[in-house]
Amino acid sequence: MGEVRRGVRAQYLFGECATKVGASEDNGRTQLMITATTVRLVLRDLEERDAEHILALNSDPEVLKHVHDVPFSGIDAARSWIAGIQVELPLGIGRWAIESKDGTWIGRCSLRRQPDEEVLMGFRLLREHWGQGYASEVVGALLKQAFDVHRLPYVASRVARENLASRRVLEKNGGRLWKEDRAKDPVKALVYRFEPG
Repeated sequence: MGEVRRGVRAQYLFGECATKVGASEDNGRTQLMITATTVRLVLRDLEERDAEHILALNSDPEVLKHVHDVPFSGIDAARSWIAGIQVELPLGIGRWAIESKDGTWIGRCSLRRQPDEEVLMGFRLLREHWGQGYASEVVGALLKQAFDVHRLPYVASRVARENLASRRVLEKNGGRLWKEDRAKDPVKALVYRFEPG
């Protein structure tokens, strides 16, 4: 712990990363694919049972303050969003639920390949979990997945200029301000870049 690895401050112990997104059958029960684990967290496939949490996340004005999303209209909209993840990610990689190891739902995160092959990293946490180091832990796990599993040359992350907390998380994990993405108005996003190192 504390060593510098691939340009990321390794503050957390990481578990095994899965290279396949999906579920498997085990004695008639569906087992979710766990994408990554850290000392405190599990990143796993999103499923329909997450709809209430996704609705809460995308209905909180403070959570949505620095993004371009509009609140979901209800639980059916949250279910539809979850069901459409694979359609919304035609170029890969994935979106995952963030849970503590005791099963507490914390938020969601993603690595999303764009048409130009750039991969964008994102994360969103329920407000009651802000300020506890979870966002930084998630970013570290996503970067490990991006560089060690998918062998990406770099990862980008867009963040609103005014979102100082998320900017600090990105910088703490080795992100450097790369450019301003003026096309993403009204977000007026700054783009941070992470490289393996």
